[in-house]
Amino acid sequence: MARLVEALNRFFGRVEILALGLENERSAAEAALAKGMPLEAREHARSILSVLPDSAVGLALWADAAEEAWIDHEVVAALSELARRVPWRADVWLRLGRAGQRTGWDGARDALERAAAAPLERAAAAPEERDAARLALLDLCDLDLAAGDPARAQRWLDRIPAPLSATPDRDVALRRAECALARGDLEGARAAADPLGEPAAIEGRAALVLARLTLAEASAAASAAAASAAAGALGAAALAPADVARVLDLGLRALVLDVPGADELCAALVAASRDVLVVDRVRRVVRAAGALDAPTWAAAFAFAEGRRDDARQALARGLSAGDRAAAAALLRMAVEMRDLGALEALAARAARSPSGGAAAPLLSADLVRLRDAAALAAEGQGAAALDALDAVTGDGAAWADDLRRSILRGWLPEESGAAGPRAAAAAWGDVLRELARTARLLDRLDLLAATEALVVERERPLRAAVVGEFNAGKSTFLNALLGEDVAPTGVLPTTATLHWVAWAPDPFARIVVRGGQDRVVPHAALKDTLRALAAAGDRVARVFIYAPIERLKRVEILDTPGFNAPDPDHIAEARRAFDEAHVAVWLLDAPQAMKESERRVLAEIGALGVPVQILANKADRLRPDALGEVLAHVRDSLAASAITSLAPPIAFSARLSLKGRLGDEAALAASGWAEVEALFDEQIVDASDALRERALRRKAGRIAAELAQAASARAAEDREAVRRARAEADRRRESAAYLHRERRAIAAAIDKALEPARRELAADLRPIAALPEERKRTDPGLRAYVQERLVARLSGPLSAEIARAARDGVGPGGRGAEGAGEDAARPAAEASPRAAAQVRAVLMGMVAVHDAPDELAARPIEGVIEAAIDAFAMALSAEAEEPVPPPASAAVEQRAQALRAAFEAPPAPAVA
Repeated sequence: MARLVEALNRFFGRVEILALGLENERSAAEAALAKGMPLEAREHARSILSVLPDSAVGLALWADAAEEAWIDHEVVAALSELARRVPWRADVWLRLGRAGQRTGWDGARDALERAAAAPLERAAAAPEERDAARLALLDLCDLDLAAGDPARAQRWLDRIPAPLSATPDRDVALRRAECALARGDLEGARAAADPLGEPAAIEGRAALVLARLTLAEASAAASAAAASAAAGALGAAALAPADVARVLDLGLRALVLDVPGADELCAALVAASRDVLVVDRVRRVVRAAGALDAPTWAAAFAFAEGRRDDARQALARGLSAGDRAAAAALLRMAVEMRDLGALEALAARAARSPSGGAAAPLLSADLVRLRDAAALAAEGQGAAALDALDAVTGDGAAWADDLRRSILRGWLPEESGAAGPRAAAAAWGDVLRELARTARLLDRLDLLAATEALVVERERPLRAAVVGEFNAGKSTFLNALLGEDVAPTGVLPTTATLHWVAWAPDPFARIVVRGGQDRVVPHAALKDTLRALAAAGDRVARVFIYAPIERLKRVEILDTPGFNAPDPDHIAEARRAFDEAHVAVWLLDAPQAMKESERRVLAEIGALGVPVQILANKADRLRPDALGEVLAHVRDSLAASAITSLAPPIAFSARLSLKGRLGDEAALAASGWAEVEALFDEQIVDASDALRERALRRKAGRIAAELAQAASARAAEDREAVRRARAEADRRRESAAYLHRERRAIAAAIDKALEPARRELAADLRPIAALPEERKRTDPGLRAYVQERLVARLSGPLSAEIARAARDGVGPGGRGAEGAGEDAARPAAEASPRAAAQVRAVLMGMVAVHDAPDELAARPIEGVIEAAIDAFAMALSAEAEEPVPPPASAAVEQRAQALRAAFEAPPAPAVA
């Protein structure tokens, strides 16, 4: 950057210096600066100022000399005085701001902002002024990036005009990429970094940006492809060798060039690496810099060597010593390694320091919430912990999701027994409350009802469905099982329906008729009533059979229609039994067992997860040798179809079994019922708790899967709405920057475009011209009329022209316009009532301060238009600053997905 004295010599001249005989001092000072003797130049400058304290040239010489001598406090003093002398000079404010940053001066940022206020359009400022304003905007961007405010940093960049040449502005592109990375916008970072190409050997900052971008992209791809959350927990750990090599090359280049942030990236890469060549390469660079004992590097190499405790201790020592780098590394370790101990160390350090210490700004609100949630989970308050985790959206979001999944998985444990692991009782109170909560939030009343049905189902006996094809003997088997002739047999398939057999203190049956009144009849009248209803054309929806049979207190029976019935409604009813049943007993017709139709339905039952016990009925119709062949065929068919039976299939005769159960001892002995009875008791009655648990999990899992799908759809809509809102905010911000930057040229163009509206206004105000001057100045009615007419005639066209200029300046390919859809094509005046209101306010103010308002139609108003453009731009900026709320359904989606994953994963080990 050129010396200040060179620019100010041209502006001020040397009349005062010549008049006071100080020309020799001035020329000596400039000669000393040219020879690289700043201290000598400083003395000559101070000599000029001792005679002429307000000399702009003397102050400029003093500032140049002090800056080259690295006497920054004198630079601030000299430039502060010079800025008061020439407050319009952007280059003076820029140098003052930079010197102020070096000395920690409180006014440094304000000085940079004043430098950035200089006009950047080529016709309005000298080249050094434009350059100074551009550099000030870049410095302000850097300040906000360092402060963790990438959105504000981006706004400074938006005020820098695009270069006229095809060569991109590398400084702006670099910072745009940094802003996008800080926001987590990988697509934006990639687009911004594309013009950078491969950085030159000395471009350390660009090398660091590309290293961070490569690391972020590779980590995102690895996390998306990983089957488990742990694979994505540590970004660098999942990188491909080629990505590691590129990140390492770029990161080490930035480290050698001492770019801020390079040590953090390289240390993280080392900590996550298990490649001895990578670790050794970095170690050589760090050793050459004499930084091996620094806590951050000591911890990184300890991590690489598997010494996790040593790493934590090294970082804790640095934390105790107030080492901010160690604190940041400890925080990174806590988040990436899911280390609550490291998080507690940071929290304890912040609590011990009266001012918060180095750790205070590192322990974000998100991490505090996560720590509190972990404590609640450890105390068994899973629901409260989930509520706390819902608010974790930034730091530690992946960790929060791990913890969320762990809590929900803990609600579905397993226990080990002699027969191996099996599902223990889930924490159904918590699980069902979570399902109901999610269903209510998503307005899924159907799934809420299904969840409430599970609450009732938990208290009901086990439900076993007897299924098979028509005429397989299902009702006869059921009667034999109950020891009474309860279920109707011999009913035609056209009248068959689902029969629900349950316990009651008195025997009766209830027939539910579609569109008619229920019938309540004794058992003996059930068959005749069903036949009569069929003959009358009434459709039976369901039959409930109640009996005071002790076994029904533990197991309710569903007797289903045959799957080969001609009525599709009956087949649908039979399939519906799978949803209601906890276990299915499939009866085969032994003489024609395992037909293709049976295999298809059995496979369907297996796919639904319903446990099945296979029985072969009508064994009395086969010879013993043929029966053995049938059972072998059944076992082979089951194995070939990957269908599992709870116990190996057995053969029996339901007909003989029923006769035996009703008193025929010989029939009972010949029926094979004793083996069926023992199997039913062992595999179904005695296992009823485990079977019910399995069924409840299956049904709750289906509800959870539907809720997760609904939550994802709702969250996708919300994310799209947020994306569009942010795109619109970016478009407004970019439009505001363009309007502010080009307001003079835009005002000149708009002034011409408003000629038709101004002629109409002149016609409206013409009657006032004949009135006395005194009345024009004092009559409030006249002023109100002028104001109303002026606003009515000019505000709409003026707002539309400004909006059109903004749209044309940003163009359809603007950063904010992309994806904004129809909103991007609308004039900003339509999309921004606030901006149009600001234009009206400017016009009203013009009338209010004018002594002769009727003359306004004939006078140039280019300055007013400029003010209106600025007001319009400020309104757009204000609207762009309004916070965009996060997707409202994001937390609901995370919890719903975690609950679905909990049901899909193998049962979690039971907690002792």
